[in-house]
Amino acid sequence: MIAWTDTGTVAGFRLFVIVATMIVGGLATIATVVGFFGSVWWPFDYVANLRWYLLWVLLIASVIYALTAKGWLVVAMLVAMAANAFVLAPLWLGSQPDSIGESSLVVIHLDATGGFSDQEEATDWAAASDADVLLISGATTELVDEITATDGAWLVLLAPDMDNTAGQVVLARERWEVAVTPTGVGSDTVTRVTADGNGTTYDIVTALGPTASNAAKADRLAARLDTIRTIIDSASNPVIVIGNIGATRWTSGMRDLLSTTDLRDATEGYGYLSTSWASDLPLIGGWLGLPLDVVLMTPGVTPVELDTGPDVTARHLPVRVLAGPGS
Repeated sequence: MIAWTDTGTVAGFRLFVIVATMIVGGLATIATVVGFFGSVWWPFDYVANLRWYLLWVLLIASVIYALTAKGWLVVAMLVAMAANAFVLAPLWLGSQPDSIGESSLVVIHLDATGGFSDQEEATDWAAASDADVLLISGATTELVDEITATDGAWLVLLAPDMDNTAGQVVLARERWEVAVTPTGVGSDTVTRVTADGNGTTYDIVTALGPTASNAAKADRLAARLDTIRTIIDSASNPVIVIGNIGATRWTSGMRDLLSTTDLRDATEGYGYLSTSWASDLPLIGGWLGLPLDVVLMTPGVTPVELDTGPDVTARHLPVRVLAGPGS
């Protein structure tokens, strides 16, 4: 029990702590609740991306509030914290189907939007990658030229049409089919690569776009997800969706995509795989970043290995998955 002397400076500090905790904890509680109603209004869906942060804010706020004051708010904060913990738990407690065959298809995705602080380092990493399919979103033809000059075995299946213009890049070790589908909103597209992994054919789908931080970007995200859904519905092969498509698994759009298709979250069971800019900070980066780069799979394919790659001086960490035929 903490004993307070409610006079002078101590009383003022105690009051400040209580009020600050009430404001922060109350806002985090409200954000937790409205995040479940993301289909109602885009700001609600945007805050749903922040459930990891909300969990920790509520934990700290509830402890401080319990030590400094008494009231019903601590109960509300604990309930909200439990709600966030419930939706986060599958990242550790979930599992994936066993592989029923030899795994030989390595897919790596890197969101390079914003460029690199050291492009030479990024080039060396990409050229030496063990990927069968290397997807780089927001890359320029300059980077493509450097990678292929370093390792001439890479085939360029897709690259921006204009020099010094960033776009979707697909590099592979074999000449596989690539299809690009416009979303119908702005210039956004969804890319599909049909690749063979030891006799099993997979469709690898990726897209790039911003999170729904305003109404226009929310419309773009919805169109992106609808296009991915259409591709999934028409696919005759097992599908891997990988990349920063603009939403975490906790948003209404992603929940709807998973519930209306055969897709499942292939990162479940692999822990908290943060990829956003803070992820490469020493020691604490993995706890500060967001898992913005998703990996989803349909039946017939499973992740034998799944992890984030090294810091290659981009704003995001790469995501690598070794895929195999799933039960």
